[in-house]
Amino acid sequence: MDRLRATPEIPDWVYFEDGAITLKSPTAEQVRTLVKLAAANGWTVQGDDGETYDVDGAAPPAPAEKAGLLDAALKPLRAFLAGRKLRRSMQDVVCPFMVGDLVRTTFRTGGVVTGVDPNAHHGLGSITVRFPDGSVLGSYFVGHDLSKEI
Repeated sequence: MDRLRATPEIPDWVYFEDGAITLKSPTAEQVRTLVKLAAANGWTVQGDDGETYDVDGAAPPAPAEKAGLLDAALKPLRAFLAGRKLRRSMQDVVCPFMVGDLVRTTFRTGGVVTGVDPNAHHGLGSITVRFPDGSVLGSYFVGHDLSKEI
């Protein structure tokens, strides 16, 4: 990691690494200093969400999205169709466990399946497992880290 030399223009908290200066939770004063440094070097200051900062160190307000009347009217229909598509894709998926099965995860053993609900999570299903230490783990029918103990 290269460190820029501290000068009146470049404070000692500025670090330069891999072509970027990175700060976690910068103060408004630090952002203003970075903006001045960036302007002097032809750089830009960009936040985590892609916003750029102006000379005062403030991010310009994001433009408000204005949904048209047709988009607003179709939004519930789109949500319904997306949910229906998900439910249909999960229609033939069967839970690989039954209540009472002994299961394990990659890092834990001794779990007992205490609940199976095929209709939970908008059709993704739900498996509930209790471990000997009293902890409870919930998962979907697909993409879980559970296997039957032998």
